[in-house]
Amino acid sequence: MVVELLAEGDTQTAQGVLDAAGVTLPTGDLNNGAYDEMGNFYQMPEQIISDPVNVVSQDIGVKGESLESDTEEMDEDDIERRREEKGKGVLKSVDTVKVKARLSDRGGPDVVILLAKDQNVRVLVRRIQDEAGVSGKGKVKIAYLGKILKDSETLLAQGWREGHVVNALVFQS
Repeated sequence: MVVELLAEGDTQTAQGVLDAAGVTLPTGDLNNGAYDEMGNFYQMPEQIISDPVNVVSQDIGVKGESLESDTEEMDEDDIERRREEKGKGVLKSVDTVKVKARLSDRGGPDVVILLAKDQNVRVLVRRIQDEAGVSGKGKVKIAYLGKILKDSETLLAQGWREGHVVNALVFQS
């Protein structure tokens, strides 16, 4: 962590981390080792301190093709949408709906999921699996008014109305 902070040029935070851990660097250089509060000496391996020199910067695909970074090609809207799909984005209350899902494998309470209006059914399925604790082998399909909904389209585009309950059909593999 200290090495990363120094590489970023944040010497004050790096010094704070060392002080909090009770570590001193008498020469000011990690290459020469460090001492703890008890006076024990710790020699730092060069692999930890230096940046690797034999690493390829591109990701290599399964068949040897190079993979391009997704973040370079995505605009801000795409990045925000992916963050929301993963549950890390901030959803505006105006653009969200509460979806009540009734699971087919239990008689317990319905699961209520907060979902953006423009998110597709696939996101809803993932969130239901997380909330309900459906195992990784279990497959979930969403049904509404007797029809299985397409994962790639939004609920609203498939005729769902706010306040209505969807059926989450749980299939165990």
